[in-house]
Amino acid sequence: MILTDPNDPRHQHIQSFLQRVGETLHQAASATRDVGESDNSVECVKSLVTTIGTYLTSYGLRSKQFGSAQTAYAGMQGTKRMYDGQRKHHRSIFMGAVTIHHQNRLSSMNYYRVRSGLDDRLILNMLDFCLSPFTRIRRSAQAYLEAAARIYRGTWILCFPTLFDALKQGTDPDRMKGALYVLRYNPIGITRIGRTLNWYQGQLVTLVESLLNAHHENKASVQALVTKAIEELLGSIREPTSAIVEYRVENVDKAIDSMVEILRYKPNPELIQRFNNSIRKVKAAQDQQWDILVDKVISIASDPQLNWRYVLSASRILLQVQRRDRPTDVRMAKFHSEAMLNAHPRLRDYAIA
Repeated sequence: MILTDPNDPRHQHIQSFLQRVGETLHQAASATRDVGESDNSVECVKSLVTTIGTYLTSYGLRSKQFGSAQTAYAGMQGTKRMYDGQRKHHRSIFMGAVTIHHQNRLSSMNYYRVRSGLDDRLILNMLDFCLSPFTRIRRSAQAYLEAAARIYRGTWILCFPTLFDALKQGTDPDRMKGALYVLRYNPIGITRIGRTLNWYQGQLVTLVESLLNAHHENKASVQALVTKAIEELLGSIREPTSAIVEYRVENVDKAIDSMVEILRYKPNPELIQRFNNSIRKVKAAQDQQWDILVDKVISIASDPQLNWRYVLSASRILLQVQRRDRPTDVRMAKFHSEAMLNAHPRLRDYAIA
């Protein structure tokens, strides 16, 4: 049953019940955030993670349940057909079709929901469990966090500050590993940040700075995750460009003008101008973030105490973000020129490239 009227007593009762349950789960998660120093409390925390995940994702109908219902409906169509070319179906086929349409409505309501303040708090609680020192808790929480990210829009924007903060110096190695796992094994983690679309939000700059400053942790498993994260980031970064093609062709302009004359709703010149101005603002913000990224990467790579692996990664990042829509940047040219005289052969190879 789908309740849509806020004035309906049933709607108010269910909403009040969900609010009470959500607040209780948030209080329990806040109380057990630092609990888990022994194996005795792991199962308790795992149960809490499962309950919060169910609260966030079980709404209407899950996609797996809808897929199972579709499979059952297709099987029913095959078993109820008496002969080839049969057009009249059994009553149960029509009942199954009605059920599928209703479940389709339920499952579609599960996606792109607006996050409430309580939802944000529970998502951050789930993120804290994703950074737990216990592997079993981390894996369970990360699976539910990914499911919640597919349902609530903007979940990752909410999570990025905590994840980047977990990569700073002085953080517990297990918490750092949890943050790297979340960034690597989720579709809106490193892959999404590496796209040009996120230049203007500053996420790429923060991620690159966090990864290149991860040399402070000596744990081998953490260093292996950092290396893989940098490799994945290099594969997803797109070359930034500020070029805006603005040229006009006489025949095309005539065709457009003739098409505009027959349109019922004419283009709004003011709206078009606002759109063009917004594009220029995004490009300007992208250029600003690119300058910040180049300065930070060169500053980190110039540290004489930095391990050669991180210097190599910094050189590869600079090579990846090198632009063709601008003249060669003086800072990058100087950095690569000095690297050409480095004793390490791989650094010389990237500098020459």
